[in-house]
Amino acid sequence: MITSVELFNGGMVAYFLAFLFYTIYTFSKSSWASKLATTFAWLGVIVQGAGFIVRGLEKAKVNMVSDWTAFYKYAPFTNMYESLMLFGWTAVLIYLLFEWKYRNKAFGMFVIPLALIGELSTQILGFSSEAQPLVPALQSNWLLFHVVTTFIGYAAAAVSAGIAYAYFAKRDDTTVKDWAVIFVTTWFIFFFIIYSAYRENFILYLGISAVVALLFCGFLYLVKKTGIVNLFPSVEAMEQIMYQSVAVGFVFLTIGIILGAVWAKYAWGGYWSWDPKETWSLITWLVYAAYLHARYIKGLRGKPLAYFTIIGFLSVIFTYYGVNLIIPGLHSYAQ
Repeated sequence: MITSVELFNGGMVAYFLAFLFYTIYTFSKSSWASKLATTFAWLGVIVQGAGFIVRGLEKAKVNMVSDWTAFYKYAPFTNMYESLMLFGWTAVLIYLLFEWKYRNKAFGMFVIPLALIGELSTQILGFSSEAQPLVPALQSNWLLFHVVTTFIGYAAAAVSAGIAYAYFAKRDDTTVKDWAVIFVTTWFIFFFIIYSAYRENFILYLGISAVVALLFCGFLYLVKKTGIVNLFPSVEAMEQIMYQSVAVGFVFLTIGIILGAVWAKYAWGGYWSWDPKETWSLITWLVYAAYLHARYIKGLRGKPLAYFTIIGFLSVIFTYYGVNLIIPGLHSYAQ
């Protein structure tokens, strides 16, 4: 019988091929590459969707449960490996919905890699792919709803960040300061991912992350100078797409935090304990709340909103990787 790991890996292969064809389409404008890109992206979503179902059955078996409630009681999203698969899967699905709505595929080259990097980090950072018994703190009916809503919020943040990077490439007035912000935020995003797993060789990983960020900035600059940005929607349309991504993410992140608080009441006797994970989730929520406030109440437009989007995603990355693996707390078991 095919395993969940095989299905997840098959989905990653499909995402890589989707990224390849999105890139070919962006550079060549060929219709066949456009069709193959979307086809492989949807194929990855379907295959990994099946992977979650199989994973749920595997976890039910490990936990020696056979009734119909097993899937949501022992949901396949409870450690770093499974939740990163959920993050990537959800990010691609949200992107595909935006692609369908706006009839524009230029962002696939930016968003698909974010999902793929998240999923590939399970291999690079050595997270166990085995279905394991749940610790008592996670054996709750609240688990499925809290984790799924939170990760929809995280995935929407990833989509908005990918569009924000493309937004800076699209603008004619992108300055050295803007490139510096892109470089520094990208640098720390990769650093949090790498260092939080190994927690050694601080200087080495800081240097590796800087090189990766520099290569990413070079890629964005190439996209800008070769005229590929002409395929993107207008700057105003990209701001609207960013806003909608943030709005979706904010709603689901809010629901996830509320459900987590209710779950904490049942599990630990209090709605809020200022655990590091809770604290940084609140910080992330406040960043996106500030974004929505600035856009609606203050009428802010342009680059500052893109900065908000990228900084919000940086906070998401630290909340997930940094807090989970570096700072001990009540959520440290979810590794």
